[in-house]
Amino acid sequence: MIITEKDFLSVKSAGFARKGFTLIELLVVIAIIAILAGMLLPALSKAKSQAHRTLCVSNQKQWGIALHLYAGDNDNYFPDNSDGVHWSWMGKTMQTFWKDYLIESRRTQTEKNKFHVIFCPTDKWHRVADLWSKDDPIPDRILTGFFYLPNRSTASAEYNVNGVQDWIIRKKMNGPFRNAPVLIDRLQGLGTWNVAQNQGTVKWHTDDQIPTATHRNSDGSPQGGNFLFEDGHVDWYNFNVNNARGTIDLGGRLGSWLCFYKIPISQ
Repeated sequence: MIITEKDFLSVKSAGFARKGFTLIELLVVIAIIAILAGMLLPALSKAKSQAHRTLCVSNQKQWGIALHLYAGDNDNYFPDNSDGVHWSWMGKTMQTFWKDYLIESRRTQTEKNKFHVIFCPTDKWHRVADLWSKDDPIPDRILTGFFYLPNRSTASAEYNVNGVQDWIIRKKMNGPFRNAPVLIDRLQGLGTWNVAQNQGTVKWHTDDQIPTATHRNSDGSPQGGNFLFEDGHVDWYNFNVNNARGTIDLGGRLGSWLCFYKIPISQ
């Protein structure tokens, strides 16, 4: 059947011609989409945050299994990290422990993905620092995206606050401070702080605007962190930026890195 121009004009004149959206209708549709998106995005953000927290727990529990396997082979000792630097630069013994019991980790030319068990999935700063060249000041150490605490030397206890040093110089499982955590998220910032007066300033980005903490709020401050304990369980502790000493204690040197990690424990 062939439709002629005359047929088309007769149909159009009869009121059957197709109409497009009016401007008002289009604006209404856009407004509805915007409202739905506004309702959906917070839920998606919350779900993403929870997924990252769950993956972080999984990583830490794998650390816990590896630590117990190592202790079983080494008279209940933790891997030695007395040659480590600061809280996250791991020494040669820790690197061997990773290779033999967890996963081999080396410095890479690209950022490690969020599923790498050595790093918290929300850790950005240490993934960036991991890319530094081998000419950096500590070439024999490798970064992790957590704070590994036990079997260190007293010299590495530079962030000691309220007895935390006792956590990190313990060498064996099931000894003193066995209820203290062994691995924690990096609740870390930059700034100045007077521990005695409990006052100072903290910022949550480097000068290059790289976020320093993990599990971040929109302003970069940490929501909290996962803490792995000797028996293998992981607990989440909220961080209150307005009451740092009342939630997780603060350690650090004036004008340097500030690390939040103290929690109440029993010996």
